[in-house]
Amino acid sequence: AREKLRELSEQYRNATHNCWAYRAGFPQIREYYSDDGEPSGSAGKPILGAILREDLTNTLVVVTRYYGGIKLGVRGLIDAYGGTASAALREAGAAVKQMARSLSLEVRYDAHQKLLYYLKELQVSEQMLEQEFGATVKMHFPVPLSLEEEAEILLQGLQNQGFLLFWQWEE
Repeated sequence: AREKLRELSEQYRNATHNCWAYRAGFPQIREYYSDDGEPSGSAGKPILGAILREDLTNTLVVVTRYYGGIKLGVRGLIDAYGGTASAALREAGAAVKQMARSLSLEVRYDAHQKLLYYLKELQVSEQMLEQEFGATVKMHFPVPLSLEEEAEILLQGLQNQGFLLFWQWEE
């Protein structure tokens, strides 16, 4: 975010103000904002408020203002910066990402199709799989963190039944 802020500040250096806010990180989320010379709390906080209302993380919003000779007042600045940030976020849309942990396993060919069926229970589609076909089938794929415990129970059961030769979480 800070690198992108430097780029935008350079790109729009002739602007009167480049006000911004961002939220980043997981599980500990950090929030930062700047009024860039506007009255305190009139720009960065309303931009951050727009990000918070959308419940977004890993998001940076920069609102660039060129002064046109009309003073907006603090209330007007709050409305302008917050409204512009909200409109930009709605227009941009959001990408939903799910935290996952990588898993590796090895299976015999005769158990491959059955395993693919069980992986659907873990929200793992065939498109998500990296597969190596050799003497056995080696697979690598992400498992949502919310299903980690369920995955361990399922995979241990399949290994106990002889369907899986090997499985482990990747670090």
